[in-house]
Amino acid sequence: MIKKKMILADYDERYLKELAYFFMERVPQLELVTFTKKEKMYQYLEQGNVIDILVVDEMLAVDKLKDLTPDVTRIAMSMSMSGIDGFEVIKKYQKMENLSDTILLKYAEEKGTLETVKGENDTKIAAFFNPAGGTGKTVLSLALATAGVMAGLRVLYLNLEEIDSVNDVLGKTEGTLSDVFLALKTKGMNAGIKLKGSAGIESSAGFYYVSGVESISEYEEINDKDLQKLLWAIAELAIYDLVIVNQASGFTEKTKVILKEADIILAPVIAEEGNMAKWQRLLRESSLHDSYDGFFEKMQVILNKAGAQGSGNESFLSEICSRIPCCVSIPQTAVLAKKSSILHAGDLILQIMRPVLQAVVGREIND
Repeated sequence: MIKKKMILADYDERYLKELAYFFMERVPQLELVTFTKKEKMYQYLEQGNVIDILVVDEMLAVDKLKDLTPDVTRIAMSMSMSGIDGFEVIKKYQKMENLSDTILLKYAEEKGTLETVKGENDTKIAAFFNPAGGTGKTVLSLALATAGVMAGLRVLYLNLEEIDSVNDVLGKTEGTLSDVFLALKTKGMNAGIKLKGSAGIESSAGFYYVSGVESISEYEEINDKDLQKLLWAIAELAIYDLVIVNQASGFTEKTKVILKEADIILAPVIAEEGNMAKWQRLLRESSLHDSYDGFFEKMQVILNKAGAQGSGNESFLSEICSRIPCCVSIPQTAVLAKKSSILHAGDLILQIMRPVLQAVVGREIND
C-alpha cells in the first residue's frame, strides 16, 4: 500500500498529540507530519516537500497555505463550520474515527480514487425477494441487518424499492441514492465513494443505510445495468461484511439483475392464499425455463409468521421446500410486529434471526 502524506497542524498541542496518535495507530493509509507553529509548516512546504492532504485548524487556513499547496486536498477543522475559501470545512470536535473517515473520504472524492477508503472485506450480498407483497420482506430485512450488527458484522441496509419508507423508519441520511445514481452516470465520479459519503448509521441498531431517491419518478431513469453497476461498486469498496438488499416485489428485469448479483436470495413466504397462488405460478414457470435455475440454487425460503399457518397450507409449504431449501421458520412474535421495535431489540432479534444469519454468512453465529 502506497501511503498518502498528510500535514496535520493545530495550535493546541495536546489535541494535536492525541489526534496524531490516533492516526498513527489506526489509519495506516497515511504518513503523518505534524506542526503546532505555522512558520515551521511554511518552511517545510517552501522546501518543496510534497504532500497529498493538508488538515489544519481553521485559524491556520489562510491564503498563503493555498498558494503553497495548489494540488493538495485542503481541509480546515472548524468549530463554527463557517465556509473558508479554498478549504473543505469539517467539524473539529467529533469522534476521531469519524474525523479520520471524513478526511479520507474528502480526499477520495476530490481525486476520484478508492485508495484511501477501500477496505479488505469480502462483501456478501443478500437480496430479499418475493413474487408477492405482504410477506414481511421489509421487516425481516431490517431484522437481519440488526442481527448482523449484533453478531459483529459491518452491515449496509440498501432499500431499492420504488416506494420506500427508509426516511420514515430510519431517518434521512446526508446523501441519498439520487446522489449515488448520479455518480454512476457521471464520468470521473465513483459511485462507491459517493455511497460511502452518503450513508448514515442507524442510531439504535448500528447498521449503515442510505435514503432512497428524492423522487419516485427517478426510478424510471434507472435501469438494470445501473443497479448492477451499483452492486459492483459496493463490492469493490470492500468495507461492508454484509449488504442486505430490500427490493420491490415481483419479477422484473431490475429484480433479476439484483438476484443475479446476490450471493444468497432470501424469500419470505406466508401461507396466505394470494401469496401461495403467485408462488405456485412462479414454480410452474421455473419448470419450463432454464433461466430460473441459477436463482433457485442460491435461494433460501423463510417461513414467516409460522405460528399463524393454517392447517390447509402445509402441502403448499412442503411443495416449496421440495424445490427450494428452507432455512428457517420465523414465529409470529410481537417484536417483529413494528419496524421501529426491531431496531431497539438487538439481543432478541439476534436470537430470532440467528438461523437466517448463519445461512447467509455460511458459519455459526455465537452469542
